[in-house]
Amino acid sequence: MQASALNTPDQGQGRTASSLSRPRLSEFLNLQAEEILLAWDEFAATVDHDGKALDPVALRDHAAEILKTIAADLSQPQSAAQQDAKGKGLGPRNHLPTPAETHADFRMVAGFAVDAMITEYRALRASVLKIWARHGGGTEPEDLTDLTRFNEAIDQAIAESVGRYTKQTGSAMELFIGILGHDIRNPLGTIMMSAAVLQRTGQLTPAAVAPINNAALRIKGIIEQVVDFTRAQADGVMPIVRTPGNLAEQVAKVVDETQIRHPVRLIVLEADGDFNGSWDEGRMGQLVSNLLANALLYGAADTPITVKMWTSLADVSMSVHNHGRPIPEGERERIFQPLERGWQQRADGEARETSGLGLGLYICREIVQSHGGQLHLESTEAGGTTFTATLPRHERAIATRPRIHAA
Repeated sequence: MQASALNTPDQGQGRTASSLSRPRLSEFLNLQAEEILLAWDEFAATVDHDGKALDPVALRDHAAEILKTIAADLSQPQSAAQQDAKGKGLGPRNHLPTPAETHADFRMVAGFAVDAMITEYRALRASVLKIWARHGGGTEPEDLTDLTRFNEAIDQAIAESVGRYTKQTGSAMELFIGILGHDIRNPLGTIMMSAAVLQRTGQLTPAAVAPINNAALRIKGIIEQVVDFTRAQADGVMPIVRTPGNLAEQVAKVVDETQIRHPVRLIVLEADGDFNGSWDEGRMGQLVSNLLANALLYGAADTPITVKMWTSLADVSMSVHNHGRPIPEGERERIFQPLERGWQQRADGEARETSGLGLGLYICREIVQSHGGQLHLESTEAGGTTFTATLPRHERAIATRPRIHAA
């Protein structure tokens, strides 16, 4: 390999007399490590870590090893290809966790957000350059090479830390979903089954069992919403399994079940067309159930809720309409965001924030997105509120987010 292809530490050629007495950046990092790490400690102490008090050892964490790794890297020759790879966060590594990856593990446990961890590296970079300049660094031509390689090494460390943090967060999410899906759902099923047995054997009256079942169903619904939210956030799209079926038949089942649970309300289903296609039946049930729950909660109690279905050659559309207080224009984007609750009009005319997690409409949006469809909202004083979902009969390319139109 030609010498020009390597970035090698200068051995003195072309350096001024003053620069010959000053160490290169790689040596400087080792000589001034304590001063640099003190600056790191001061910054780390200002970062919010969920109210936890961290001692100086925890604050410094693996900063010394990160600094030592960077210094060692700067002291080694580097080809143009290695330089390019490192600038993209693809530097060489072995099977053992790097100091930057271990640092990410400890910061995650300590309660640091990923952006706070990245800011630590920014502070480290700034501290090194400030202290180096104070000692005369950055004044010689060879200093530009050192500076470039130092920035590449910091970028590599950031890539390793963020990659590790993201991987560990994903593992924690999977564990969380597993706990909800197994360790909580199973006891809940036992409660519901036991209540049914007690009713059949005459030990509890239907009136006594009803609150137990309603409470269990509510908890089950919350668990499902949290699991769906977590998966959608982790994977970027809600997972679905398409199977051939008639969407009108699936929607009719949900409408009938909802009508039984709300006998004093009137829910009307109107369907015309060919509704055969490929859908995730469970997700479609969630979509209709959530939209109906929203209409029951916010719609005028003395007016019907109407579910309409119609078709085109490639798509199937359905809408859920209710009369009542319109959704304010400024709220029409917010209500589709996770953990956002709406306001319910009380009998006395006052509005109050509804209970629940605020995930219902967010999950509706994710279900529509996962099927490659669109969600449309119209809400006026005269016409009421209508949510319309348009879904392709068969799988097509999925956008990152469905288009939500607020009229």
